[in-house]
Amino acid sequence: MLQFDIYTYQFAPLVSDLPSDPVLFNDLPSGKEVMAVKQEVFQNLFTEDTGLVFQVGDVIYHHQILLNYNGILVLRLANNKQLVQEENFQVKKLVNQPSSLIIIDNRGNCQTIAIQKNPTAFSRTSQIASILQTTFNTLLKQRFLLIEIRRRLEQNSFWQIVDRYPEGIKSIRFEFSYPNLPRVSDNVHEMFTEMAKEFGANSKYELNAIQGQRLNLNRDNSFLNGLIKASSDSGHEVKILPIGGTQWQSTGTESGITTEMSPNLFEGDQKLFDDSYETIAQKMNPFK
Repeated sequence: MLQFDIYTYQFAPLVSDLPSDPVLFNDLPSGKEVMAVKQEVFQNLFTEDTGLVFQVGDVIYHHQILLNYNGILVLRLANNKQLVQEENFQVKKLVNQPSSLIIIDNRGNCQTIAIQKNPTAFSRTSQIASILQTTFNTLLKQRFLLIEIRRRLEQNSFWQIVDRYPEGIKSIRFEFSYPNLPRVSDNVHEMFTEMAKEFGANSKYELNAIQGQRLNLNRDNSFLNGLIKASSDSGHEVKILPIGGTQWQSTGTESGITTEMSPNLFEGDQKLFDDSYETIAQKMNPFK
C-alpha cells in the first residue's frame, strides 16, 4: 500500500475592501469578491493553457497530470537526482527523476491534499508541499489570492500532552489562518471569524489561568474541542505551557494524519478511469 500524508490548503485575499478611488481602482476586486471564486481560480491553474510549471528558484520539477475530473486532481511530481554508475572503472552520473503522487481534492469546501511518502523521490512530504505552495502562489497572486498549505494534525495529541502534566496547564495558544474553510471556521467563535475577515488577518487566541490557579480543561467542553479541531484541521500547532514549566509544549507535526491507498489505483494508462476516480474520492471523503 502507498502511504500519504494529509495536508489542508487555505486561501487569503491579497486585496482589501478599500474605499478605492473609483477612477484609479475601478477594476480592482474586493477581498470578498476574490474569495468568492477562490476554488474556481485554483482549479483553472490545471487547464492546459495555463502553462503550469512547478518551479522554485531556478529548479524546475517536472510533473504529469493523471486525472483531473470533478474537482479531484491526481499528478506525479518528479525530483531531480542523479545515479552514480561505475562500469569498466569509469564513473558515470545518470539522470534520475523519481516521483511522488499528489492528490488534490478541490471539491466544494474540501481543500485537501494527499502527498505520497516516497523517500526515494523526496525525503519528506513537506518538501513537496513547499514546492506546491511556492508555485501556486506565483500564479495565484495574479488573481489577488494567496495559498497556504499545512500538514493536518491529529486532535488527540492535545490531550496526550495535557495528560502528561497532572499538576495542570497554565496557558494554551491557538492560531488560525484567514477564515475561508467551513470545517475550520465553523469551529471558531463567530466573533473571531468575522474580526479576521474584517481586518484581513490571521488570528491567535490564548487562554491564561488566573494567577496561582490552573486552567479548567474538560474533554466535554464544546468550545475547547472546537478550537482544538479548528487548529488541527488547519495544520496549526497548539502551544501548551504546563504549570511550573518554562518551555511551551506543541502538538507538533509528529501527530500528522496519514492514509493509504492501493498502487493499483494509479497504474496502467496515463489517464485514470472513472472507477479509480470513485475510489480515490471515497478515500478522500473522511478529510472533508
